[in-house]
Amino acid sequence: METTDIVRKLFDGVVPERASEIESIANDYDAQFRLIADREGFNLDAGGFSAIQYTSRSMRQMWLFGYAGRQALHCYSSLIVLFKSFGTTLDINEINKIPDQAAEDEAFKSILDAVKDLSTAFHEDDFEWPVAIPDPEKGRPSDSERAAVYDLTCMATAYVFLHELKHVIFSAEGNAPEDPKDEEYLCDQFAKDMMISKIDQYAASSGYPPEKVRMKRMMGIALASAFILFATGRNRLAGSETHPPIYGRWSATVQDVNLPEDDWFWLYFSSFALALLKYHSITIQPKIVKDYKSLCFDLIADLENGI
Repeated sequence: METTDIVRKLFDGVVPERASEIESIANDYDAQFRLIADREGFNLDAGGFSAIQYTSRSMRQMWLFGYAGRQALHCYSSLIVLFKSFGTTLDINEINKIPDQAAEDEAFKSILDAVKDLSTAFHEDDFEWPVAIPDPEKGRPSDSERAAVYDLTCMATAYVFLHELKHVIFSAEGNAPEDPKDEEYLCDQFAKDMMISKIDQYAASSGYPPEKVRMKRMMGIALASAFILFATGRNRLAGSETHPPIYGRWSATVQDVNLPEDDWFWLYFSSFALALLKYHSITIQPKIVKDYKSLCFDLIADLENGI
């Protein structure tokens, strides 16, 4: 298996209970993870000859985007908690009237703008790194909030690599679905299963509560799902001949998640979805927040109806 050390370490850190299995699968299908020369855009995909290619610039884009997730929590999580506690209606027009809300939304937008600037820079080194966001090359930050962003970004990145690995498997076996959109769904499912289906085994060996491991890994998958929306672009959110609509991918990702309805995962995904829908000027219908899970599904419905 010709893989960079960074990808091997990524799987070891994110899914240690499956790292050797992933290594074996990659060997069986001659899958290679290749760091390629810098180029514009986001580049992490399965190319020819069983190669999964990626750029340093793309990894840094995902790192920046992880901080958009943190800012989405700052923008909306406390409000969502209040709406649920008091049984009041979540109305985005009323939220917009809250003092300092515009500043929080602008901070979210500024991170997304930075991701875009990095994506379109002539060269990766031409990009001026935001002062408020730590450089990923410095490793895992010491403070708990930024350390959590680091962990979630690693999980999101592992999810994307696993998605592409399934494309390699389909290509090698020659059994990809006729409809490429179905292939995308199956690659999402493969990546998700690899990350959560043996959590109990990991929890038993590590001593971590399985529900906490599941919550955190699903938050990482939510981060990857949010990044897919952002990278897709506003005019292609409804899907194409080769890719399903984003709301369909989000729905498939969350439909069978075995976590309580008020788990942090649902609050994280709901906050992120709310921030992204507002960023893309997608209509957010007023709604009662019964619990964080139902809010997440309601926001996915807003995405479906608003594009």
